[in-house]
Amino acid sequence: MFDIRKDFNCCKTVSCRNFGVANSEDYVYQSKRLGYLSIECKACGSNPPWINNQLIENILKEKLDFHFGRKITHCRHCYSHFFFNKKNSSQLHGFTIAGTQRLKCKSCQHVYSETKHKNIEAITQVLQTIIDKLDINSAIRRTGLSARLYYFYLEKLSLLLTNFSRLKEQEAVNREALSLQTQGKVVHLHHKRGFYTLLSAEAVSGYILLQTTNLTKVNLLKQDIYNSTENTVIKESYSNNIENEIKSHYQQTLHRKHFEKLLIGELKAINHCNLIYPNKLVYVHFSLLRGFIKNVQHYSHYIELESSIRAAALMSAYPEIKTGKADIYYYLPFMNNQDVIKNRKVGWWSDRWFSFEKGAYSLLTDNKPLQYPFTMEDTEHLNRYYKYLDTHLNKSLNSFNTITNLSEIHRVLFNFCQSQNGQTPAMQFAVADHIYTEMNLLNEAMTYKEYTGE
Repeated sequence: MFDIRKDFNCCKTVSCRNFGVANSEDYVYQSKRLGYLSIECKACGSNPPWINNQLIENILKEKLDFHFGRKITHCRHCYSHFFFNKKNSSQLHGFTIAGTQRLKCKSCQHVYSETKHKNIEAITQVLQTIIDKLDINSAIRRTGLSARLYYFYLEKLSLLLTNFSRLKEQEAVNREALSLQTQGKVVHLHHKRGFYTLLSAEAVSGYILLQTTNLTKVNLLKQDIYNSTENTVIKESYSNNIENEIKSHYQQTLHRKHFEKLLIGELKAINHCNLIYPNKLVYVHFSLLRGFIKNVQHYSHYIELESSIRAAALMSAYPEIKTGKADIYYYLPFMNNQDVIKNRKVGWWSDRWFSFEKGAYSLLTDNKPLQYPFTMEDTEHLNRYYKYLDTHLNKSLNSFNTITNLSEIHRVLFNFCQSQNGQTPAMQFAVADHIYTEMNLLNEAMTYKEYTGE
């Protein structure tokens, strides 16, 4: 039941007859007409950069297993991943010799046991070191655990919180309409280390659904390993005119070697992994987002003004765009905007832009009147989470597993424990009815079950 695109080498111009179509007779594969490897569409003249599909598939498997495959509930034999597999139900099926409840899957008849959490005190101690923002060495000394055991229980904590949040989210996304917002950020660590992360939130509540980093343990070819020191990150706003700001972003894109070649400044490598280029990570991230939208009737997606993110968003949403079930918008923040732009063509693709008090937006998928128009009442959700992550994630980290586990722990803690005007993102997303403390959240995660028993 994995509804994920495999081939990204196609035309990405929405108005073209070849949009999203693989293996068109109009294509010139691996063209170098514009000085970089691309797929040339003779129907519309576009040259989207060539994508290594196998590389995307390899990174996707790694990220899919981490974000949606680390399950401690339900049958793992036929329901291996949250969102992407059909959820099974089960019935009580006696006990193990140790007294642990056994369950029998109604779908595949596989018998499995409830997960029993051991050494809860150690997991609690690890969480307390995170709450206290201790560096790893201080945290290990505080708990009295060996380094190996500290990392072991850190992973258990990440697994518990992720499993709890995914169970809650899986029910919350079953709705008629869903709005998402996605933006890329660079997280800087000590000694010029760091990583690029893509953040996606439910746009109304600000609930962080997914964060993927460009850290990977997948073996990469030299040309796929990020090692650039040139900084061409989309710049922060400084113009006093919204239209000039939009044009400036487009111009920055056109100054690249090719328009999807997003560079993020000098970042030194993390131990035991590689950094992959952001323009490759985006295809993975948007493919994973399909898990959240597969059961909704319509979804709107608000993305930052970035060409590589645009391409991945359009490819991920291709089936829904073709059937009118998805609308993709560029959104450019510009607080306290006083300028008025209405249906103004700007940029390489002649995107039509509209302004409002918090910035400007452009619909990338259709120009007809919309049943679900652009609606973002609070545009600061992702910035709030990024600031939280920047202040709570330990800056001395230098390990793939530790960074990925801590990032996921902070995603869940932010959603359920951090409040804005008396409401956490989890409360606004209707997966919680109160503000959790970190310890209360852990206690509920350890006892939370969701199976159908008889």
